[in-house]
Amino acid sequence: MTWLDGSDVQVRDLRVGAKLGQGGQGAVHELQGLQSGYVYKEYLAANVNGDALTRLVNVPRTMAAHERDLLLGQSAWPLARVVDGAKVRGFVMRKVPPGFWGRRANKPALRELQYLLYEPKKLWGDIVPLDAPGRLEVARKAAELFFLLHSRHLVVGDVSMRNLLWSPPPVSIYLLDCDAIRVVGERPVMPQPQTPDWNDPHQPPTGPELDTDRYKLALLVARVLSVRAELRPGEPVPFVDGLPGRVVKEVAARFAEAARGPGLRPDAAQWIKALSDRGTIDLPPLPPVRKPPDLPKAPLDVRPVQRPVIRLRPPGQG
Repeated sequence: MTWLDGSDVQVRDLRVGAKLGQGGQGAVHELQGLQSGYVYKEYLAANVNGDALTRLVNVPRTMAAHERDLLLGQSAWPLARVVDGAKVRGFVMRKVPPGFWGRRANKPALRELQYLLYEPKKLWGDIVPLDAPGRLEVARKAAELFFLLHSRHLVVGDVSMRNLLWSPPPVSIYLLDCDAIRVVGERPVMPQPQTPDWNDPHQPPTGPELDTDRYKLALLVARVLSVRAELRPGEPVPFVDGLPGRVVKEVAARFAEAARGPGLRPDAAQWIKALSDRGTIDLPPLPPVRKPPDLPKAPLDVRPVQRPVIRLRPPGQG
């Protein structure tokens, strides 16, 4: 099944298996049979904004194929609402792909962003932090995903070291808790708590907005490239060894700019440019300059031109 038509699914039609986990807002259940490869997030509270969830479910169908592939390949996006009659109970999303799992203490463990923000420990099992090129790729892909979402006027909102996953090379990322995302100016599916140490000091009382996301993207990029979990804009960035010099210079400058107030922070496009090897945008080559045709010229008549003379009669002469 693909679930891409956006139709609601009755909870009785799901083949629900084992409970995979539970958080403050919902429990995640594995789906079985023809529905394997997907999971069902069941909300524990009753105050679900069903219209907001519908808007998220409809997003992939409004995208071009390459944008849709990027979104669905890098996020646990809500694919269909799960309802019980007319009541919204939760949604279906893709199961986290195998590449984003490791083993810790002989148990499966998600490769969360937090493993890139601290020095490695033996207790981490086979979860080995990425080297400098791998970290740079995580930052690039995060900036590209934010750019895609922001181009659709979607606010990520809750960004933390727990809800972004990464894979070993070839490096990829996977965003969790996508039901926290909302359209600019609209209410979210559920009230969203903010993660300590990832808060925007200038977040408006109405909740996260695009400028809040820009601040948190700056935190994500600089912290991944420095192994500093509490780094804030305005502080120097102690970059890991092995990053291109141009990237170090550009990221340091953009991170300092992120300390500015709302409306003055670097957006996702500026981060994409800062994180690129060249800091340029590839454009198609200009067409060759066309020369004027070499046509035969007619001989010029160089004789002086005789201008006609108008003779005026004095007044009174007819």
